[in-house]
Amino acid sequence: MKSFRAKISYALLHYRGWGLFGLSFLDSAGVSLPGLKDLLLIYLSSQFPRLAWFYALDCTLGTAVGSLLIYVLGRSGARIFRRKPSKKEMSRAMRWIQKNDFLTVVVASLLPPPLPFKPFLLAAGVLRMSATRMVVALMVGGAIRFGIEAWIGVRFGKAGPEYLKAHILSISFWAIAIIVLLTAAYQKLLAPARSADSSGPSDKGDGPGNSPAN
Repeated sequence: MKSFRAKISYALLHYRGWGLFGLSFLDSAGVSLPGLKDLLLIYLSSQFPRLAWFYALDCTLGTAVGSLLIYVLGRSGARIFRRKPSKKEMSRAMRWIQKNDFLTVVVASLLPPPLPFKPFLLAAGVLRMSATRMVVALMVGGAIRFGIEAWIGVRFGKAGPEYLKAHILSISFWAIAIIVLLTAAYQKLLAPARSADSSGPSDKGDGPGNSPAN
């Protein structure tokens, strides 16, 4: 397996940005290559700092396109066996994912390898999350993750991969914590407006046919 990983990385490294796109696509579409695109992104960013942000974009786009295949697989499976799980059939975790689908995909895309990412994509398909919302969530998560890795490559040069290995857990933790806090704050700000919209007009006496009797 290591020789296969080495051959893949060597072949795709020759194509730089396109290679990163292809590697990210394969990794997200089901070919298990944990952490390989992250290390190659840092390496290429250290060698070509001016192109670092383009390399980060290549990884983000490749991940989003490859993830769509897993999403479609989950959605197609749900259609074959049943249209959509009922509330009784869903576990508490699945109900939470359905309610917070965008946040779940963003956080999952920030998980450090080798933690699993594809089960979240399958769940998004089974729960019939909007494909557009999922792609946007993947783009947000990818921009954060690969943007940080590109910066590491530019900032630390050839020592970037070792820096990532030493700090990947803390980097992932703080990135996820910031995303969750920002999302919670955003939902809290929207809560009053949502409650006002759901309550609607409270005074029924002003409507037609409800005027007070003389």
